[in-house]
Amino acid sequence: MRNIIKILILGGIHEAKQLASKLTKLPNVKIIYSLAGKTQNPNVPNCEIITGGFGGIQGLSSYIKTLGFDLVIDATHPFATQIANNAYTSSKRTGTAYIKLCRKPWESDIINWTSAINPEDAARKLAKMGNRVFLTTGIHALQHFLLLENKWFLIRLIESSSSLPSLQNFEVLLDRGPFEQLEELELLKRNRIDTIVSKNSGGIFPEKLEASHKLGIPILMIEQPAPPRGTLLYSLEETFSWLNNRFNLNYRID
Repeated sequence: MRNIIKILILGGIHEAKQLASKLTKLPNVKIIYSLAGKTQNPNVPNCEIITGGFGGIQGLSSYIKTLGFDLVIDATHPFATQIANNAYTSSKRTGTAYIKLCRKPWESDIINWTSAINPEDAARKLAKMGNRVFLTTGIHALQHFLLLENKWFLIRLIESSSSLPSLQNFEVLLDRGPFEQLEELELLKRNRIDTIVSKNSGGIFPEKLEASHKLGIPILMIEQPAPPRGTLLYSLEETFSWLNNRFNLNYRID
């Protein structure tokens, strides 16, 4: 009988759920899927789920060691730099294999945008751009736009939050994608949007950028931070190839 391979997946991107769902079907693999717990009713795979933080590097190292994981897969959001660095460091401390499932940033030969290195840089650049702003950066980046009192913001969030900063002029739109291009076109026109601020999250190219290009609306893009050190993989195919080589899973993606 083959030994059970224990894998901790730190979820956050859609590919993490796909990976966990496929690995859970293997009889010799035990998956524990971790989420930060910040989103209500998250889309999760059918496996053991844990939510909440680990208590920094020390707490995560202890958890990895105590449960005896063979592998840590960091599939958190490209902008979740703290947990990504904690995962890499904790894996090194405990001598546990580690891989990072990354998303390649969006690129386009047709659609242009102004790049910003972080939310602070984006806020500085936005000060010289339009006044009716579609803000799709998530709740944690909003504080950096507080000083722009001459702007009106349409803020799209997955769910409401009690920690929403007190921007001077804004409207919150609660909605969960994916969004169709026609929806995005109507939203931009209805709210007279003249600038879009987005994070370069990677994955499927979003219809909001296609819609803004059609309407000639400038885009301000916060680019991805540098990924952590370690083995970086950019697709499920690459990930399963690595897993097959490391653990002899002989698994093929359908």
